[in-house]
Amino acid sequence: MDGVPLDFKRDFKAGFFASLFNDRERGLELVNALMDGSYPPGTDVEIETLTDVFFMGIQNDLALLVGNTVLFLGEHQSSVNKTITVRFISYYGRILEGMVSRKQTYRQGTLKLARPVFVVLYNGIDPYPARSVLKLSRSYKEPAAQLEIDSFIELQAVVVNIHAPENEELIRKSPHLFGYVEVVRRGRDYHAQGMSVQDSVRKAIQECIDEGIIADYLRRHASEVIGMLTEQFNLDDALSARHADGKDEGIQIGEERSRRTLRALRDSGIDIKLIINASGLTEEEIKRL
Repeated sequence: MDGVPLDFKRDFKAGFFASLFNDRERGLELVNALMDGSYPPGTDVEIETLTDVFFMGIQNDLALLVGNTVLFLGEHQSSVNKTITVRFISYYGRILEGMVSRKQTYRQGTLKLARPVFVVLYNGIDPYPARSVLKLSRSYKEPAAQLEIDSFIELQAVVVNIHAPENEELIRKSPHLFGYVEVVRRGRDYHAQGMSVQDSVRKAIQECIDEGIIADYLRRHASEVIGMLTEQFNLDDALSARHADGKDEGIQIGEERSRRTLRALRDSGIDIKLIINASGLTEEEIKRL
């Protein structure tokens, strides 16, 4: 990747989180907040985020090479998908292919790599711990007792609930992360009060602009943010109805309605990545529905 901020209208349908933080300055601010880092302004940041333009349908939310020492991979999820560690290792492999030539891997001596850091920002409405860790090894078929040998691959992803009161101080370390949380929170609150999804998002954005919360970004990108959040909120509503079906009318009926709901979402043109993040299914499973 060339480190240039992505053109989201051209490259792929991004979510609000991805469009906001695939930027050198805002990305550095986010990394410093989440890692309790002290990278100074002007630190070299290269954007390594995968786009489906180059990687045949594979895209992630955020990948930043910071100071050539840390490779930060971040994902936004409105429902925690425990297979995210499998997707992370796939993303990491793809990114590494672009950063390290095949010739380098055959050299003698140790090849020095930027340390990968994997973070999931949970932005959902269901209760979830303030902080937790997901491990790739939990997806292995072999019993855990046999995984103590040093030869197996482990990947740990930290999940941060950005709506948990315990994380408020951390969130405020990044004004743009705080702004992201505020726009989403206010939009959800207004929608819960009976406003339409689009009106809820518009009102949340205008309030944040009036209060100086990521106002410059929102003024420049209001229409895109409205579109992205409207799509996300509609998806959240559909998935909430899916879960209600499963509880109220029996598991089999609920599962069939779930499939119908997800098929309708898929066929309506909603970004498949949003459906993956919200449903916990893989892209292949969604295509087979």
